[in-house]
Amino acid sequence: MSDTGGHITVVSHLSGSNEDATHELTKLIETSGVLNEVPRLSMSAHLLSGPVAGAIAHTLEQNLGDPILWAWQTHRALTTAAKATLTGAGPPEYVSLASHKITSVHHPQVELIVDETPAMTITFDLNLLFRLEALLLTVQRGYLIGLSPAGCHAEATFGAHGMEVSRSEDYRLPKLVEVRNGLPLLPAAAYAIATQ
Repeated sequence: MSDTGGHITVVSHLSGSNEDATHELTKLIETSGVLNEVPRLSMSAHLLSGPVAGAIAHTLEQNLGDPILWAWQTHRALTTAAKATLTGAGPPEYVSLASHKITSVHHPQVELIVDETPAMTITFDLNLLFRLEALLLTVQRGYLIGLSPAGCHAEATFGAHGMEVSRSEDYRLPKLVEVRNGLPLLPAAAYAIATQ
């Protein structure tokens, strides 16, 4: 189980490190031949592999655990606990979640412009799958403020035009999900009303 410190992003998960993944993505783009499909590039297609890979890497600099938080913000038991604790008058509520799975699908795009004219839009597929162990979450004043150190198996698959990279890793959940400042579980208007 990975306990590496630092910020775990989609791109660092896919590359297996926090180092720049542009080189690895450049090789994938060149291998796929996707840039050869751009009519006006012909022999210079290989020169764009690096910049396209850099744009993709920048796009994938998102927290790997964000889809987990997004899913929890819609979980009925958590929103019920958030409403019950919104005024802050009582103790925190503890919500137990059984082992569960969260999937998230994204389609980032990179647009190639040649001679100030859009030449091609490359659409990529990013599929994320999280398998979480049973865990205990703490809710107070309408915010998710704590979680038990359960395990999470994360799988990411990224690809387009015949290229694909896939990687899975086991993490401790606090390495993927940051709730130190509290994650709001209700719409902003609910917090505004509670403070009046």
